[in-house]
Amino acid sequence: MRLSTYRDLHKALRRVRLLYEATMHSYHVLYESGRVALRDPSARDNEIEFRLGNEVVRRPLKIVTYHARDVYPELLRSTLLVRVVAAYEAYLVDAIEETSRRSTKPFMNDSRLEFSQEQLLAVDASEGVYRHVVQRTLRRLTSGGLKEIRKFYRRRIGIDVVPNGSDFDAVEEIHDRRHLFVHQSGHADAQYERKYPGLGIVEGDLISVSESYLVNTIEALDRSALHIKASIEDLFPSPPVRRYIRGTLMLPDQPQHLQYVCFQLLSEGGSSGISDLSLDVGSGRTLQDLVVWASDDGGEIRLLVGGDSQDMKALRMHLRDLQKNEHIRIAESFKIKR
Repeated sequence: MRLSTYRDLHKALRRVRLLYEATMHSYHVLYESGRVALRDPSARDNEIEFRLGNEVVRRPLKIVTYHARDVYPELLRSTLLVRVVAAYEAYLVDAIEETSRRSTKPFMNDSRLEFSQEQLLAVDASEGVYRHVVQRTLRRLTSGGLKEIRKFYRRRIGIDVVPNGSDFDAVEEIHDRRHLFVHQSGHADAQYERKYPGLGIVEGDLISVSESYLVNTIEALDRSALHIKASIEDLFPSPPVRRYIRGTLMLPDQPQHLQYVCFQLLSEGGSSGISDLSLDVGSGRTLQDLVVWASDDGGEIRLLVGGDSQDMKALRMHLRDLQKNEHIRIAESFKIKR
């Protein structure tokens, strides 16, 4: 089962990238059209109208035009940097929470928790001791920051948050730069200057976020998130969820033949027409007409099918072709009634 929380982060990163691209296009159009208008000396004091909800606001055309070239893009990139890193940090913690639903192993340690008898009974009655421990851990990690979260991944889950340990320096710098925009309006402090001397930034400098920096940040954080997703899925696979479907065949109808079939899916083509019971078996009948019930967990399909000799022969021929083309592998098949 896939780690579902990655989908949310990946979607958020794609939306940020698209928002940046669309807004930069709008800035470019605004800048070029404003330059054309300002060629007329009489337009220097003109205003441009923007619609804000039901309100119309007017801003100086000259300021808006020239700020659209550099000031607004820089402000946009720094704002999106904060949003991207916040989404990534939330993902790191959410992935741990999802892991807790797959395995208790990361939370099995010799840490000591103190409870009064009353507190313990209250916890057990409300959320349960295990969920309480998990939520307590998540709160600690959220407030502890990136290094504390990385320590948990390495010690408790057994993976790093990045594919290669050296990649963490870049992720940490992204995190530290975001911190400066949140807490110091983007101005470097002495700690940042000492930590990243190679950047040539000194205390008090206003740090910029270039277009390449923002794009590289999105890609780096997505690589880290994808690495975490793949590692957790490999270490803690979630049991598949089996979906049951009823066909139109009822056992009291006493079909001529009744057979159980179970096969593993080797490719997407193996489930085509079978997962939705739309397979045409000839004589104007579909698999829906032959099935008592079917179940599918994405990796294995089970069928209880019944019909006359012609129906069963058509189904066998289809399954044989799927197996021959390596779309499926028959795991079990036996006749209940012949």
